[in-house]
Amino acid sequence: MTEFKEFKIADLFTKRTVKGFSKVKEKVIYTKDGYHVFGQNIKYQFPQKVLLDSKFLFEVNPNKPIIGYASSTGSVGMISESFYRSGNNGAFQALIPKFDNYNYRHMLYLLTCLRKLFSSKNYTTNINNVPEWIVTLPIASITGKIDFQYMEDRVKALEQDRVKALEQDRVKALENYLTVTGLDDYELTDSDRNALSYKPKFKDYKIWNIFQVVNTHSISKSQVEKLPEGNTPYLTAAEGNNAVFSYINCPEDWIDEGNCAFIGGKTMVVTYQEKDFCSNDSHNLALYFKQDKYRTPLIQQYFVGAIRKALSQKYSWGDSISKTKIKKDTISLPVNNQGNIDFQYMESYIKAIQKLTIKNVVEYKNKVIGKTKEVIKIKKS
Repeated sequence: MTEFKEFKIADLFTKRTVKGFSKVKEKVIYTKDGYHVFGQNIKYQFPQKVLLDSKFLFEVNPNKPIIGYASSTGSVGMISESFYRSGNNGAFQALIPKFDNYNYRHMLYLLTCLRKLFSSKNYTTNINNVPEWIVTLPIASITGKIDFQYMEDRVKALEQDRVKALEQDRVKALENYLTVTGLDDYELTDSDRNALSYKPKFKDYKIWNIFQVVNTHSISKSQVEKLPEGNTPYLTAAEGNNAVFSYINCPEDWIDEGNCAFIGGKTMVVTYQEKDFCSNDSHNLALYFKQDKYRTPLIQQYFVGAIRKALSQKYSWGDSISKTKIKKDTISLPVNNQGNIDFQYMESYIKAIQKLTIKNVVEYKNKVIGKTKEVIKIKKS
């Protein structure tokens, strides 16, 4: 059984304040031959590398990473490159190991221990005495010294678990996407390519003429908190998760009919809602296309894109959309040779876009897995 022992941070690391540059006084020059800037969250301030006066450069051996933390935010992270820090206060600290024979994996293990400590502290009062904190580490039973081999083996095992989890997530995500879209695969057919390359003619339509526009019911968050969980989506005007905040057991007289375009009135979040739903604000709008037979999920999703394109830049929090204002608004829709809305094109186009989206997600996840394996391989050498 592995033994553990308590160590004071000051016995393991030397604390050193990292001198920062004034974001007001210093002129930042972007160059690929420069260095990254770390902010108070111990992350890149911006993706580009920059070049500043050498007095601001904190040098780090890539093979001997350090721990950085900011007392002003309570953030902690590992840094394995020479860097600058933004801000010229004394809040950014570096913890430099006092032991020499260590590598990237050892520091990952130590970082995990430190993050656990930082998460238990209130950064406004308890981050000033980090060197006095106590961390529990594995020791070799014979020597009583830190067991670096155990630390490395533990991180290696977690790395392999991470790769397996990513690969399983990729398979699960693909299955979910195909199930939701009703597709068998995501390979583009000739028909899909034609839909993507086709340049249709467009015609402007008054939204009020082709949609039934209604204000949704209003349910406050305090009312929602009193309701049990259920199957009805509770929508807000927030970005993300298709505007769904939670799922509740909603009274029938508060429910709005689904299979529509939903507009979050104050933020112009436009989504397609397949299911019946409850809404948090009576200023939100539900748009129901008047020709019922064309209210298919694919066509509705095309409508959502058209509405978003036409109105998202026009309305804002200070000048929100309303049932009255939308009477004057138009959207541009594709038309066929007869001058009628080209519903067939709309369905074909959205189906092709769905396949492209799934393909891009799969390729992205493949890149993440490949990059993870590459990083693990690099750290082994």
